Amino acid sequence: MKSKWYRSKGMKFVLIILAHIFVITATTGGLWVTAYPIFRQEIFEGKPAKKYEDSRNFNTQMKDYTTQVVNGISARKYFETEGKFDPNKIVDIEAYDQKKKYTGRNESGLAYRLKDLLKWNDTMDSTKDTNAENPIIVCRKKDGSYHYYRYSKFAALVNAKKLKFILNAGSETSTEEILSSLKAGNYGYDSENYVGGSEIRGIQGSNNELKYVDCWSYDGYSMEEPYAPVGADSLMNLANKDSRWNGRLNDAYNLVTSVVDSLSERYSEYQNTNEDIEEGDSNFYYIYADMKAGTIYTNQKRLENFQELDNNLKLLRKTGKYVIVKSKLKDFKTNLRSEIAEAWRDEIKNTGIQKKDFAFAACVNTNYPIADHFYSENQLYEKYGSGIRGICMLSVIAFALFVICVIWLTAIAGRRAEDEEMHLAGFDRWKTEIAAVLIIGLWVTVAVVGNFVYFDDYLQKTKGTFYSQADYVKNAIPYIIVGGIFGSYTCSMFLIGFLSFVRRIKAHIVWKNSLSRMFCHLVRDIAQNMSSLWRNIMVFVLFVVLHWIVMITDTYGFPLFMMLLAELAVFVYLVYDGIGRAKIKDGVKKIAAGELDYKVPTEGMFSSQKEVAEGINSVGAGLEVAVEASIKNERLKTNLITNVSHDIKTPLTSIINYVNLLKNENFDDPRIQRYIEVLEQKSMRLKTLTEDVVEASKITSGNIKLECMKLDFTELVLQTSAEYEEKFEERNLTEIQHLPKEKALVYIDGRRTWRILANLYNNAAKYAMTGSRIYTDLKVTEGAVIFSIKNISEQPLNINADQLTERFIRGDISRSTEGSGLGLSIAQTLTEMQKGKFELYLDGDLFKATVTFPKVQEEQSTQI
Repeated sequence: MKSKWYRSKGMKFVLIILAHIFVITATTGGLWVTAYPIFRQEIFEGKPAKKYEDSRNFNTQMKDYTTQVVNGISARKYFETEGKFDPNKIVDIEAYDQKKKYTGRNESGLAYRLKDLLKWNDTMDSTKDTNAENPIIVCRKKDGSYHYYRYSKFAALVNAKKLKFILNAGSETSTEEILSSLKAGNYGYDSENYVGGSEIRGIQGSNNELKYVDCWSYDGYSMEEPYAPVGADSLMNLANKDSRWNGRLNDAYNLVTSVVDSLSERYSEYQNTNEDIEEGDSNFYYIYADMKAGTIYTNQKRLENFQELDNNLKLLRKTGKYVIVKSKLKDFKTNLRSEIAEAWRDEIKNTGIQKKDFAFAACVNTNYPIADHFYSENQLYEKYGSGIRGICMLSVIAFALFVICVIWLTAIAGRRAEDEEMHLAGFDRWKTEIAAVLIIGLWVTVAVVGNFVYFDDYLQKTKGTFYSQADYVKNAIPYIIVGGIFGSYTCSMFLIGFLSFVRRIKAHIVWKNSLSRMFCHLVRDIAQNMSSLWRNIMVFVLFVVLHWIVMITDTYGFPLFMMLLAELAVFVYLVYDGIGRAKIKDGVKKIAAGELDYKVPTEGMFSSQKEVAEGINSVGAGLEVAVEASIKNERLKTNLITNVSHDIKTPLTSIINYVNLLKNENFDDPRIQRYIEVLEQKSMRLKTLTEDVVEASKITSGNIKLECMKLDFTELVLQTSAEYEEKFEERNLTEIQHLPKEKALVYIDGRRTWRILANLYNNAAKYAMTGSRIYTDLKVTEGAVIFSIKNISEQPLNINADQLTERFIRGDISRSTEGSGLGLSIAQTLTEMQKGKFELYLDGDLFKATVTFPKVQEEQSTQI
């Protein structure tokens, strides 16, 4: 067979190495491209930007800065008074929440100082709800208004007799029980047990007047208050004093929480505007003009004059990249790449302090005199941005080549260059599900526990809009290296798992070698043998149920006793079952070893095992009878063959002798000479047949003795070849010999081994195609001497190789040639008696016989 190089071991190794190289290239290139927003945005642009200021990322950054600036300007009214930050500014909570005009006055009655609200935000998440330890008690007056107490104060007033519960007639509830229920929250406004319900009619004051008609435990939202509202000690105190908030304590708490959170966000916007882009710290310049108020907001002192607005706008247009936005779209001007005027206008209009009368301008000094974020981005783009498409294309090509390698490996998986057999690796013989879980588990373990988390943290850092990456290369390379290593590991896991799966498919063992199939077969076997297994299954189910009852109920009484009893019963059952199986196993071994009269003891066995043991005993008895009958028949056959052969040999010898005498008479009649020749051939054939039958009979009965010695097998081959040279010449057969130069020493019986070779040579002489070649080879390996003979059969060999070694079977189905059909059978038996191996191989009309004997050294000998 022609060697197929493309599926050799070397090619597989090369393909696997290339696959890893391509994956590493694709992974590192992909990470390089995707690790920074500016690169990702430019990949899919129709025409990539040559400069950073022409890139989409530049536009995005400029718009983000603009949004930050406008939000910060809008937030100034909340934090400044006359253009300066005012920490004592009054913040009306309700007015702020409803987005009314921010006046800095306490209009709703609920207000805080700005500094308190800003500080409150820092402790808001850790603020405790004191209502659990010292809950609020709500008391309702006759006029329908409310008064709020902390439980500690309310209980103190009750204990001091300044407040007294008025009980219904016949009620035996004590004051302590009522207070305990109020503290525990058992008296709710919607409950039948609230004070004023079925047991209590009201609460008296110190002057015995009806002060409250009922009271209950507050069940609304509350929180700890580190800062007090303006004009009150607490929100509860404010609700008691201000009628506008009486009965709205829950609303007050919720409003304060919402405003603290919202104001904190606005304050961050306000701070960022002042801190991030102050003059001298940023290349970003802006002007926001409130045309109605005649006010300018800017980060450049030279641009603060409202009267010079038009000139200043022209100045910004000459500085670098700019955008000018006014309330009318016709006034929109920019030299940015691909920007939508309406989007800019709506952004300024909806977030700014004016809806119509405004003018906004922003620009970035593209000379980048200050080392800010824009400067860093420009440096990065100049160094790496121009080659980003090449890196992206390289990654795509590498991935495509990886796919080609995988397809190639898929096609040759399980195949070798030298044959067409299906070859499986050791891992392929693992159960399908176990192999899949192992591969996936190893990958997930490394992905989660290893540097994958480290890599994910890097992506989180680099995706932020304002995250500076001045040292991008230094920071990115470790993550890219980790990503490449992880990509290579992923490739290894993928190829191991995928190629194993492909080999399983080709060998048709995906399902055959799976746990699912085992489970299905188990279910099938249980169903088929339910009549024998139902007792065991019921015992198992009862055993499991008892255990679960004890585990779930956590009881230690009768269920525990039953569980222990079940465990003891199972233990006893397993012991007796094991003893019974051991007896059966020992009995089978002894009967198989020839002790056919052995009986398996059945005492103490379960009924099912006892039935099996009795069946085995019956089989042993039946085998003993059958063996005795077989031995008797074989003895009769051997005696018959021996006697018949002896009886045939005597007259046959006379016939052969008389034929020889007739040959010496010199008859002139050719017909008589032909008759004598036929008599000689048939008598010799009958003699050979008789000898073969006697020989086969002796071998079968074991009535043969081997006389082994150390011989050179090469000499036996040469001797046999010389003796059959004339027969080969009669049929124009040519023998091609390949003999070793060194000695082929074996420990054998020379006469019996010559008979083996003679039968093989005679077989070739009779059945080989006339005019063909006969190949005889003798090889000496490290531990064996191997002789083979092969030829092309003259008759079709429509028979199996194993059948040719049976008695009286001939390759010549028509039986037109001489032969007894015992030659190969005798040769095989004699070979195996000398601890050799006899093999036949048929391929079409090609016949090949191989005889193998153990090799011995010159100074060694082996006893048979």
